[in-house]
Amino acid sequence: MCSSRWYPVWIVWSVSSSIAVAAVPGSAFVRDPYPQKPGPVQVFILAGQSNMQGQASLRTLEYLVYHPDTAARYEHLKDPMGDWVRRDDVWVWTVDGPRWGSLRPGFGASPWKFGPELGFGWAMAGRLDRQLLLVKTCWGGKSLRRDFLPPGSALPSEEELRQELERYRRKKPEATLEEVKSRYGDCYRSMIGHVRRVLDNLDQYFPDYDEKAGYELAGFVWFQGWNDKVDGRQRAEKYAGYTERSAQLIRDVRAELASPNLPVVIGELGVGGQPGDFQRAQRAAAELPEFQGTVRFVQTHQFWDPELEEMVRQGLWKGPEWPRFYNRGSDRGYHYLGSGKIMYQMGTAFGQAMAELLEANGR
Repeated sequence: MCSSRWYPVWIVWSVSSSIAVAAVPGSAFVRDPYPQKPGPVQVFILAGQSNMQGQASLRTLEYLVYHPDTAARYEHLKDPMGDWVRRDDVWVWTVDGPRWGSLRPGFGASPWKFGPELGFGWAMAGRLDRQLLLVKTCWGGKSLRRDFLPPGSALPSEEELRQELERYRRKKPEATLEEVKSRYGDCYRSMIGHVRRVLDNLDQYFPDYDEKAGYELAGFVWFQGWNDKVDGRQRAEKYAGYTERSAQLIRDVRAELASPNLPVVIGELGVGGQPGDFQRAQRAAAELPEFQGTVRFVQTHQFWDPELEEMVRQGLWKGPEWPRFYNRGSDRGYHYLGSGKIMYQMGTAFGQAMAELLEANGR
């Protein structure tokens, strides 16, 4: 089932003695430097699996704010009191919890983590003069082949389904074939259901919502792929089916939400920093002629941190030099090492690409 999950996290505040407090920009002395903007509210759906949830610990972001080598690029995220800056011109609703409020670090898989929404929100808010709403519908460990399967894509063959039923009955003897079939598309249906529920109750989640100004569905960001990439069946076909299902996902989301030209960003699965067959399959969907000018594939492999990856390989986090890793990483490789730097850069890239799509389409 596509339900919310809470992950425990160790918060370690130890930082290198070489850290200096960053200079604070003058605009940060205003306690509310980013007030709510007028409507109609521009709604962006952020969907996918655990990396769209966001697994980067806030401590890795704080390190970037105060380290002299990175402060200039990240100091805007904290105010002079040491609190995370809150952007009231960007609202966030996430299925994890669920939780909602103004954009700030902490809308990841848990309140101690963040995901692409942070960089995306800052990038978009700097380009648009309208109130923004980011609706996050993402669940860890889910595939497009099964969990997010769009209604326009076919189920596996009857033989495959019966084989799956046999495996499922080892854990749940009373399972039925219909139950197995119902698991296909479960997250897709949940995604659409949550989006509709939020949009139907905006004034309950965000009391300052101007119902007269209303809202506009403005974009869809799809950042997913790990479970499909490691699926041997899909690897054998060089992920051709993933390309087809990605294209159908875009068609079905647009149809369900009555937005035939909805701008879409597909985020590359950049874990490891080396693109291959899977990444080519992702790109192929975005480059289909029918999506020209409205769908953008965004590379992320260039943000990978080989040095941090080497720390994990060496088990540095277990020894006396553990702060070197814990200041920069907080998770395994498949979660982008729990790196705040990687996560923020990916979100920013998604936001910049979406802003360019909107501009190109006169929005």
